[in-house]
Amino acid sequence: MTHPMANDNRRRTVLALLCVLMWHPTTNGQDQKQTTNTVRVATFNVSLNRPTGGQLARDLAAANPQARNVARILREVRPDIVLLNEFDYDPTGESIRLFLNNYLNAPKTSEDSSEPLHYAYSFAADVNTGLPSGMDLNKNGKTDDPADAFGFGRFPGQYGMVVLSRFPIQQDAVRTFQKLLWQDMPEAAVPVDPASNQSWYSADVWSRLRLSSKSHWDVPIHVGDSTLHVLACHPTPPAFDGPEDRNGRRNHDEIRLWADYISPDRSDWIVDDKGRAGGLSDAASFVVMGDLNADPVDGESYQHAIHQLLKHPRIHATLVPASAGATATAIAQGKTNSRQSGNPAYDTADFSDDSVGNLRIDYVLPSLNLHVDANGVFWPTADHGLHEASQSSDHHLVWVDITPPRATKKAE
Repeated sequence: MTHPMANDNRRRTVLALLCVLMWHPTTNGQDQKQTTNTVRVATFNVSLNRPTGGQLARDLAAANPQARNVARILREVRPDIVLLNEFDYDPTGESIRLFLNNYLNAPKTSEDSSEPLHYAYSFAADVNTGLPSGMDLNKNGKTDDPADAFGFGRFPGQYGMVVLSRFPIQQDAVRTFQKLLWQDMPEAAVPVDPASNQSWYSADVWSRLRLSSKSHWDVPIHVGDSTLHVLACHPTPPAFDGPEDRNGRRNHDEIRLWADYISPDRSDWIVDDKGRAGGLSDAASFVVMGDLNADPVDGESYQHAIHQLLKHPRIHATLVPASAGATATAIAQGKTNSRQSGNPAYDTADFSDDSVGNLRIDYVLPSLNLHVDANGVFWPTADHGLHEASQSSDHHLVWVDITPPRATKKAE
């Protein structure tokens, strides 16, 4: 949709670039953390998805250029905790071991002078992508399309996730919500067929359809004497559907899951894969993070889905990560970007210039009881040494430096 103030938006993008250069001189992540107590938390959709199961491990074993570029970015920004989206799940753990040993932990070279980056702890688990549902979810007469899986995918584990951490992960306390049913959400945004004004899904399908397109994870991490809950997910894009908006509504409710989870008065309906009900306490410290596929202003989100988190009273969302590279890219590409309403400095993903445009869809959202020291998006400008490496994914790493409060050490 063409915005009626396109010329104002062009002026806005130029002003935004100047503001970012003045206010965010180190948004590429090269700055040092302000104190030894700060923790750098990041999310990065690395696009290390492959068309067949097992291919990622084979690629990682063969000096893969894309993985090397991803590692160079991580070694430059050096997050203490990072969520990687679109890292195909491998139940053997071999893909994670190869990525750590052959890329992040690799010694310096003439091409990459950054220091090795070591993570002692990791978490990965099953996801719904590519997992056959046995149902015709897109109503094309088949039940074995990638769109008929519980989450779009060609094989189980495609587009998976992994959490890497320098701090101990409380493995026994991790909660996953892979199997939570969409029908269990009170007042869910049920997709409706506008032609019939009836539910898009039959009663049988609706009774078995899972809410999470990948999974939702609550990963508690020991940071000093505190516990930080990493709330990780990767909701489906609000696209690739029809007027029923089944993906847009699912994206909305996947985001709502976390909004309810951090609201004690609204979390009773949430049950994890081990049967434990409820969400986080009022005292808990957390960070919601991932590729949430929802822009606050532009794009095709259902009812501005991300506002459920950005306007949540427990979330610190006033300091928005930004980059000069995103603004420069929006100006250079023009087209759809010149007609958008959002500040291009906040963009995190580089999509089609002719249709979608660049969007802010990757987030690191700390709880209000965490002090935010700094933040940024690793979207380097064309003169940066890692500009070409940053093109290995259509997403850019988002990082936030936080100071965990000592008062949360017994929080659950």
